[in-house]
Amino acid sequence: MKKSDLYSFEIGLNRAKFEHPRVTYAVSKNKRLVRPIIEDMQKAVKLSEKMEEYQKVREDLAKKYCEKNDDGSPKFNKIPDPIRLGEYQMVYDIPGQKDPASKYRKELAKLENKYKDAIDEHKEKVRRYETEFLDDETEYKPFMIDLEFMEAHEKCPQEVMDLIHWMIKEPKENKQNDTI
Repeated sequence: MKKSDLYSFEIGLNRAKFEHPRVTYAVSKNKRLVRPIIEDMQKAVKLSEKMEEYQKVREDLAKKYCEKNDDGSPKFNKIPDPIRLGEYQMVYDIPGQKDPASKYRKELAKLENKYKDAIDEHKEKVRRYETEFLDDETEYKPFMIDLEFMEAHEKCPQEVMDLIHWMIKEPKENKQNDTI
């Protein structure tokens, strides 16, 4: 299992809805084992102090230029998340956000120029994480459940099985000739 597989495995574990205690235990145990590994992996792309400072100043800039509700709170737009497919993220509703001539874009360009080294360093860290680190094999060994047990006691939608197959132990005869 590659490190990148741990993310989809965790998504599958969180989507899994089983009833038999042995299966729910296996799911629960794998959740408890995978989460700390993923948290450790995410430390590899943790923001530097300079990037945290940049994020804070950039958010303050967005709050300054965004549309406001009647109570003065920022308005947000719900947009599809480019990384977590099927999920959404909330972004500030900023008029002229894409117009390079807008006051917001001009101030943002100055801010990006000021923090250019930190931004470039972080982008390179993320690039290495995505292209090298995530391709490495993990030492994680899932807590397994027998396929025969699953067949006898549970129904598993295909989309969930595609994500949790790492924890399903196939019978030895299936492993030898790859037949069902």
